[in-house]
Amino acid sequence: MMNPQALQWLRCPIDPKRQATLIDEETHLACSRCRVHFRIRDGFPNLIADEAELPEGCASRKQLPCVQESANQDRS
Repeated sequence: MMNPQALQWLRCPIDPKRQATLIDEETHLACSRCRVHFRIRDGFPNLIADEAELPEGCASRKQLPCVQESANQDRS
């Protein structure tokens, strides 16, 4: 379990705008927007994007809603 004060400062490293908060689910932190999971090891979250577990049905980070939304805004 993460320290609640530390958790309020953390944001999903995959979200291009860094707005998505992380939810403590005991064994991992989950992105509030796209549900990507970041494992917690020895009390420390592993926030390395390449080691994150993608949600079911998502084959790559490019398919995540936050990444697609950002790409669509860049095209506008």
